[in-house]
Amino acid sequence: MIDLIDFAAWMDNPGLPAALAVLGFFVGGLTGLFGVGGGFLATPLLIVLFRMDESLAIGSGLCAVIGTSAAGLSRHWRMGNVEPKTMLILAAGTMPGAYLGAMLHEYLRSAVGEAGAFGFPVIVRGLFLILLPTAGYLAYRGPTRHGSGRTILQRLRVPPRVSLPGAKLTGVSLPGLCILGLTVGAVTGLLGVGGGVLYMPVLLAVVGLSTHQAVGTSLGVVLLGAIAGTIRYAASPAMSLEMARFAPVGNVSLGIAMSLLVGSTIGVQVGAWLCHKLHGTRLRKYFIVTVLLTAVLVAADLVNKLTAG
Repeated sequence: MIDLIDFAAWMDNPGLPAALAVLGFFVGGLTGLFGVGGGFLATPLLIVLFRMDESLAIGSGLCAVIGTSAAGLSRHWRMGNVEPKTMLILAAGTMPGAYLGAMLHEYLRSAVGEAGAFGFPVIVRGLFLILLPTAGYLAYRGPTRHGSGRTILQRLRVPPRVSLPGAKLTGVSLPGLCILGLTVGAVTGLLGVGGGVLYMPVLLAVVGLSTHQAVGTSLGVVLLGAIAGTIRYAASPAMSLEMARFAPVGNVSLGIAMSLLVGSTIGVQVGAWLCHKLHGTRLRKYFIVTVLLTAVLVAADLVNKLTAG
């Protein structure tokens, strides 16, 4: 198989902004619907469909996630779907985690190189194939409580403990929340997924928030993590001459990010409206289907890349 789209040709094509805006609309719709920031879909599609360099797609995708998640957070905040204390605690771990994840991305790319079955492009796709099914499984499990009625973080024997009044939860392990934020933040920086694809199911299965609260709260954490990750990618030198041409700000193309945002700012409002209308169980089912379809697309591209190599 051959590449469907040549990236350099796309960047010189006047139709690129419109194509990115259409992608942004669908990504924004998923952001408002699931609270996922959209990076879990935008980043792999920029790599797979638009044949973009991995670092450029991740940096630009994270930049777009800032605007998309901010729009979604505003809408969900007005609908009462945000647990502020959870959001702030997780964000305190997510922001440094995202910065460290972006540094790990740079190290891996320089350490393993671009070519071969263990090259950087293959590793990135392989990590997506671990991440996406994991997120789907966590969403499938839904809110996980012990026979005592306590969630995983309530049962974790690591003090101090905090209360999350918006979710009516008490005795939640504060270090547990911080470690969750740091871990998901590192994934955000490494793969440019915004973090919401993990936060929504984690807030359900581990913290114990309701489905609608998990959607709204995850957007606030995603917003702050995406800011930290974008700063790091923008400050890093371009990883190739191709990227230096299209991303004058380090590994971030403002043109790509803004084109995505044109569509996503509209899509996120539609998605948030749908989220308010749908039952939590149905929301989880749609989320699972979406992440699994994305995983299939990435798997097909990985096979293509391995057979072509």
